[in-house]
Amino acid sequence: MAPKHWLAVLCLVAGVPLAAWGLANGSLLTGLAGLALVFGFLGLVFQWMAGAGKPMGAEGKIKPAANAAWSMKDQPANQHSKEK
Repeated sequence: MAPKHWLAVLCLVAGVPLAAWGLANGSLLTGLAGLALVFGFLGLVFQWMAGAGKPMGAEGKIKPAANAAWSMKDQPANQHSKEK
């Protein structure tokens, strides 16, 4: 897993209990710190979801075909005969 993924997991694992404990005990500063970690987790997840559909690096680029279909528009289709 990438370091960003580990950071997201750490934000979630630390943020939820910290926010719950801080808000339950009336410690606003601790509760807000926990909520900030949870929102940081959500931000990292949304970044991952936004980039999930994009190709990664040079290996994800679409290579043009050697014999493009548009250049073959005037050629007849291959006729396969069943005679032998």
